[in-house]
Amino acid sequence: MIVESAFIIRSTAVFDSIQNTPYPASILVENGMIQRILPWDAPEADPALAVVPLCDYGDKLILPSFVDAHTHLFSAAIVASEFVCDTLGEGKSQAACVEILKEYARQHPDLERIRGTGWFIGNWEDKILPDKRSLDEAFPDKPVYLQCADAHSFWLNSKALEEAGIEPRPEMDNGVVCTWENGELTGLLLEPAAYAPAQRKYMEFSDEQLHGILKDFQGVLAQNGVAAVSEMFADPYSEETYHRYGLLKKLDEEGALRSYSYLYTELFGHTDFTEYFALKEAIDSRHITVNGVKGFIDGVTETHTGLLLEPYEDQPETCGDGLPLWPRERMQEEIIAANRKEIQVRLHCIADGSVRMALDMYEKAQQVNQDDSLRNTVEHIENIHPDDIGRFEKLRVIPSMQPYHLTLSNNAKSLQIGKERCRYEWPVRSILEAGGQMAFGTDCPVVSVNPFLTIYAAVTRKNDEGVQYSQNPWETVDMATALKCYTLGAAYVYGKENEMGSLEAGKRANLIVLDQNLFEIPEEKIEETKVAVNYFEGELVYQNARAVI
Repeated sequence: MIVESAFIIRSTAVFDSIQNTPYPASILVENGMIQRILPWDAPEADPALAVVPLCDYGDKLILPSFVDAHTHLFSAAIVASEFVCDTLGEGKSQAACVEILKEYARQHPDLERIRGTGWFIGNWEDKILPDKRSLDEAFPDKPVYLQCADAHSFWLNSKALEEAGIEPRPEMDNGVVCTWENGELTGLLLEPAAYAPAQRKYMEFSDEQLHGILKDFQGVLAQNGVAAVSEMFADPYSEETYHRYGLLKKLDEEGALRSYSYLYTELFGHTDFTEYFALKEAIDSRHITVNGVKGFIDGVTETHTGLLLEPYEDQPETCGDGLPLWPRERMQEEIIAANRKEIQVRLHCIADGSVRMALDMYEKAQQVNQDDSLRNTVEHIENIHPDDIGRFEKLRVIPSMQPYHLTLSNNAKSLQIGKERCRYEWPVRSILEAGGQMAFGTDCPVVSVNPFLTIYAAVTRKNDEGVQYSQNPWETVDMATALKCYTLGAAYVYGKENEMGSLEAGKRANLIVLDQNLFEIPEEKIEETKVAVNYFEGELVYQNARAVI
């Protein structure tokens, strides 16, 4: 029996994330679920289906909605709002970024704080870290908070340093508050523990403002065909976290969410996890899940806070400053304890030293707990030792990677870690060929949540201008593999592969229609692709009238 809420979506090009090529098919949707995958001509061949409303998209590509395995939901929403200057990535120097910010400030004269994101010394011609002096000259009276594109540094002016209460902290073992030789603050804060007070001010909005920011971001996700995101900042179990997560839950209760949110809280400092389960009990709802815990082993190689197995090429006295960011013995205890409680662990690992450390600690946890079923992940993997490539499959650890970050790096790693180690930078294909269960994401707002930029980078390893990047261009993947990593592979990270990530009977009707067929267009057209139609749980949540024609 066909229910009244049923309808059929069809195309001659349906990619289900199971097979490797698109095929003609009709998809019967009932009550927000995929009821059946049918032959393309089923609506005409079956009298029972002939009366069901039909949405025929011709030869447009239909595929599962994208699942982003790694985002920072709250900061991504804020960056997408009018409250943040998000064009600093266009600046090729400190001075250029200041000029971009001055123009933004002229257009937004009523802002009490100036917020910006996207500056990155890898894009700067002089590769010199910034300081407060240029900001002080341009903005002597307003606090300025500028988040680095890699989200591991903040650049502040004097007003912001004062407002956030930043003081020199030479004793820090989990971050760097930069000072000049005379002890004066430079305005640069490296790694989360150092920039946490600045981050709080950057994220500080009224409830009404944040409610609007989060709601508007749902539209951004719908427009990009993204049905699932995460909050990967490793939030503490604080009143502030409860409050912020509560605002997101309120949106869900209002029926305003058009995506699933998977929240990852603080791993470090915890072996009991009573607070984790209390937060989960308070926050979990229809579209929101407190899904696991997160830790940071290292930072980024650009500031020499990525943990290498061997010294840096440009700073041979170190394998990484102040690393690991948390004592290894404590990390090991906490990972074992979390997994014993059946809590997934996700670890930020940029460089080969942190990747190996994470794999070693996961292996130890499996041995102690006698359980390898937890879907622990290694996040980023910007370079790896070849001996560790096959360990993901062996240990059933998930590599969670962001291919578009390769272009953000601008080949800077060859200067920092040398060309030989860069043969194993962003080793997507090598890990897949060794049997790893890959998940793709963006790390938004480090880069845009637009999935087509990531897909383009994965299948070409070229930048937006079509220039070949990396020392290992052979690490490309084909289109089918890229889409599977961005749908079913990412759903597997969240433990939701039986509910979404592919077009199969019994799964949620999260699917999108594109304005061009990714399997047929020239590679240089991939980034131009748009979502024409987006269905979330069977509800039409976005339609681009021009793209549907």
